[in-house]
Amino acid sequence: MSRYHIVGRAGAGSLIAEFLFREAGVDYDISFPDPAEVKSPDFYASNPLGRIPVLLCPDGRKIFETLAIINHITTHFTQLAPPVGSPAYDRYSQFMALMATSIYPAYHRQHHSYYYADESAFESLRGKAVAEQALLYDYIEAELAPYICGADLTAADFYLYMLSRWDLNKTAMRANRPKLNALLDELRARPSVIETLAAQPRRKQPG
Repeated sequence: MSRYHIVGRAGAGSLIAEFLFREAGVDYDISFPDPAEVKSPDFYASNPLGRIPVLLCPDGRKIFETLAIINHITTHFTQLAPPVGSPAYDRYSQFMALMATSIYPAYHRQHHSYYYADESAFESLRGKAVAEQALLYDYIEAELAPYICGADLTAADFYLYMLSRWDLNKTAMRANRPKLNALLDELRARPSVIETLAAQPRRKQPG
């Protein structure tokens, strides 16, 4: 293989790899396997949990888990993250961990409640997830200056933008958060994001 290949899903966690590759000017290929392919033994050989995305590297390595993929890209294309060992890198890592371990799981609990509770508890489960996110978005709003790492746009800002796309009530998520609004609007207008979203295949509707 002569270049990177992303195994992804339209509109899902593979967006971040596409944003970052396009931002860095790196050519890549992407495929969107159907659910049957994802459940196949061959796919589980690439990822023991059967999750997307998976990044296939030019040297034949396979990397799964979104944070690991982001770390690989930012390690090889250094303009996307602060220098390792710097105070800015500590801040970057803190926010990446916060988003990956708190904001992302809260969205998963809302979109895939059946993984966590019986249907009778869905409303309560989702309400608690939304409340947790509100607290975190308020914190992010207070910390933006104008980006997560101050004056420098990094992969963390693109990750935040991707997560925000999954919000079930974007009006409420954006309300009274002017700095967050400005950041999300700026990211949505970047060529790397516009091109990635325009290239996403339409999801098949059930039935």
